[in-house]
Amino acid sequence: MVVLMQALVMRTITIGLAVLASAAAGQQNERRTIKISAERFAFTPSRIDVTAGEEVELRLRSHDTSHGFRIIDADNLTVNVAIPKRGKGELTVPVCIDKPGTYRFECSRMCGAGHDFMHGEIVVKERAAKAGENDRERR
Repeated sequence: MVVLMQALVMRTITIGLAVLASAAAGQQNERRTIKISAERFAFTPSRIDVTAGEEVELRLRSHDTSHGFRIIDADNLTVNVAIPKRGKGELTVPVCIDKPGTYRFECSRMCGAGHDFMHGEIVVKERAAKAGENDRERR
């Protein structure tokens, strides 16, 4: 438990430093925020649609006990965090997946009899071509 909390604190510090560095460089961070609740063996929403390369911020909150949140098989992305139990706040996780596809997420912390049913998916769709890109490809 102590190791998990240390990892969580280090991840939060790292994320905070990245946000500060981005702001200091004069870059505006325009992430879409997606709120996800964990409760009684389900994530709500259980399906998240994003565009390849889109930066989103997942805000994870539990309405009962502690849960885990792990994204499986996402290239260049390792997410496996602990969601605090009800009343202990929320966890913010930045996510950006470049490769289109369907990526599964699941509870990574044994939370009761229905634990194996606690999962969902992130559907990453291809980016729409910008105006003029298709013309260059045809030439």
